[in-house]
Amino acid sequence: MGILSSMYVANSGLSAMGTDMSVIGNNISNMNTVGFKSGRAVFANIYGQTLAGKSNAVGPSQPGSGVYVESIEPLFTQGSVQSTSNALDLAIQGNGFFSFRDANGAILYGRNGALSLDRNGRIVDQGGHILQGYSADAAGRIQPKVGDLGVPQSTIPPKASQNVYSRINLDANMTEKLKAGKTFSKSSNIFDSLGIEHLLTYKFHPTNTVGQWAVEATLDGAKLTKGGGSVTYTSSAGGKATTINGMVAMVNFDGNGNVAKVNYGGSPTKLDASGVQSVDYTMALDDKASTPVTLALFIPKPGQKVPENTKDGITRQVLDLTQYAEPSTTIEETQDGYKAGDLSNIAIDRAGRIVGSFSNGTEHNLGAIAVSTFNNPNGLVSIGANLYQESIGSGIANIGRANQGGRGQVLANSLEQSNVDLGRQMIDMISAERGYQANASVISADNQLMNTLLTRIG
Repeated sequence: MGILSSMYVANSGLSAMGTDMSVIGNNISNMNTVGFKSGRAVFANIYGQTLAGKSNAVGPSQPGSGVYVESIEPLFTQGSVQSTSNALDLAIQGNGFFSFRDANGAILYGRNGALSLDRNGRIVDQGGHILQGYSADAAGRIQPKVGDLGVPQSTIPPKASQNVYSRINLDANMTEKLKAGKTFSKSSNIFDSLGIEHLLTYKFHPTNTVGQWAVEATLDGAKLTKGGGSVTYTSSAGGKATTINGMVAMVNFDGNGNVAKVNYGGSPTKLDASGVQSVDYTMALDDKASTPVTLALFIPKPGQKVPENTKDGITRQVLDLTQYAEPSTTIEETQDGYKAGDLSNIAIDRAGRIVGSFSNGTEHNLGAIAVSTFNNPNGLVSIGANLYQESIGSGIANIGRANQGGRGQVLANSLEQSNVDLGRQMIDMISAERGYQANASVISADNQLMNTLLTRIG
C-alpha cells in the first residue's frame, strides 16, 4: 500500500467526520423542535486488499481502505414532556407515532403533537396534515374504521327522559304516630322529545295505618288520557278520609322498612320479565312533544331488579322506597334526558378518546386518536417537518387505539420535547473535530513524504 493510497484512506476519514458533524449540527439546531428525534452517524470500515506475506504468517495483512458512513440512525427515545394550556397539544408517552394524511392522501407518521383545528373542524398539524383516528357515531360509539379526525362545532339534539330513578326514605315515625303526620313531596326534572323540561312531582301521604303511605304523582302540562286509578286514605294526623285520583298508589311496608305490598288503585298492572309489577299512565303534553307519552311506574320490592328502558315514548320511573325512622328525604336521584346542547369544551384521555362537553351538562365521545407502531421504527424515512414515511425496512404500520397492544399513552395538554442531549452532542462534536484534524494530519504527513521523495529523486 503506497503513500497515495494512504491519502485516499485519510480522505475517507475527512468525509466521514464531515458527515458526522452535519448530523451533530442538525441535532443541535433542532434541540427546541417539538417531537424531534436526534440521529447519529454509524461508521463502517471499507474492505481493503490483502497483502501477500509469508506463508507462515499468523493472520492476513489487510491495511484497510478507510471508513464510510454506513447509516444515519434516528434515536426514537422518549423526550421530556412539557405541560401546556392547549387541549390539542398532545404527546405520546411510550411507543408509537401519530398518523397524518397529506393533501395527496399519503399517510405520514410523527411525534409532533402541536395540533389545532382547521376551518372545517379537522385536527391538523402546523403543515395542515390531518390527524387520523376513529370517529364516533351519534350515540357516541367509537367506530372501527380509521379516517380523518375532527371536532365539529356541533349541537346535540335533545333526548327525552327514558329512565328516572329515585331512592327515597319515608319517615316511619309518621305512620307509627310518634310524630304528627306530614306529607313528603319530591320533584324530578325530566325532558320531553323537544328538550322541554317538565316537573314530575310526587307526594307521599302517611295514613293512619301503620307502615302505609298513599302516593300521588303529577306532571306539569300533561293530561292523563289512559290509565289511572283512585285510592282512599285517612291521614295519620286524623280527619276525614281523602280520595286521590290519577297516577296513584298505596304502599305498605313490612317491619324491616321494606316495600311489602303495592296497590295501584285499580289501574291495570303488568309484570315484566323479572316479575316486577308496574302500571302505565298515558298522557298528552301541551307542547305537542312526541315523548314522554307514557309514564311506567315501578315500585319494586327488595331484591327485584328493574331493567333499563330503551324504548322511545316511555319514561320508566323507579321509586326505590324504604321506611326507616329517619327524616323523609330523597337519597339518590338520576334521569337520562337532556335538552339540546352546544359543544363547549373537549378533553382527551390517556386512551386517546376525545370527549366533548356540551352546554346542557352532558358529555359525548367525539372520536379516538389512532397510534401507529412499527417493527423497525429505525427503518422509517424522514421527509422533513418532523414526519416520516414507512418503508420496506420499517415494515407496515400497526395502527390501533392508544394504550393498547404495546402502544403508548396519549397525554393531553402536553408536548414532547426534542430528545437531543446537548451535553452529549458537544462531546460528539469535539470527537468529530479531533477525528477530522487527525485525518488531515495524515494527509499532511503523506504530502511531506511525497515532497521528500520528489526532492531526492530530483
